[in-house]
Amino acid sequence: MKSRRRMEKKILLLWIVALGVLSVYQPVAAQVDDRTSLDFPQEEELIRTAKETVEAYETGNWETLRKNSAVDAMFYNLGSYDSLNLEKTIAYWSKGREIATPVLDKDGVWLGISVPEGPREGNWILHWGTNTLRYPNGETISFPYHVALKFRENKVSQAHFYYDNNRIIRALGYEIQPPFDEEQDDSLIKIEN
Repeated sequence: MKSRRRMEKKILLLWIVALGVLSVYQPVAAQVDDRTSLDFPQEEELIRTAKETVEAYETGNWETLRKNSAVDAMFYNLGSYDSLNLEKTIAYWSKGREIATPVLDKDGVWLGISVPEGPREGNWILHWGTNTLRYPNGETISFPYHVALKFRENKVSQAHFYYDNNRIIRALGYEIQPPFDEEQDDSLIKIEN
């Protein structure tokens, strides 16, 4: 019994050491190296364009959204959609205005970042804020959001939206149920002494 305990302790120690090595190695293997810059020549201009683009969403100013977006711009993570092109995004947001009006807090945070190489290469403007949806019956739903806007030739080429859709669904009075009940397998968590 003592030799089994010793073996379990050695295995546990080996796992801890392996996790420690991986935690040190992870930053080395990251997709973006330390040459990423928070200060780049077009930062102020791109932040102005990003603010104008986000305001265009809020006000439903689709001409400004078109002016600030590349023809082939893609918008990710809106509602239940993985990705939408510019015209489908406008159609989605226009349809949404039939049931609710978005109002964005004016105290959001804006950050410019330039990534010199790799899969995220380019100039990005990151924005965090709070969106309040106002419904005709007077009901409101507020939720924090984050959007990452990638620019190409001073136009938005990608927009990645992050927000908790479940918060909106629950606020509308819907209940979220898991698809099935999982049985807990006690043998996976049982630890012998």
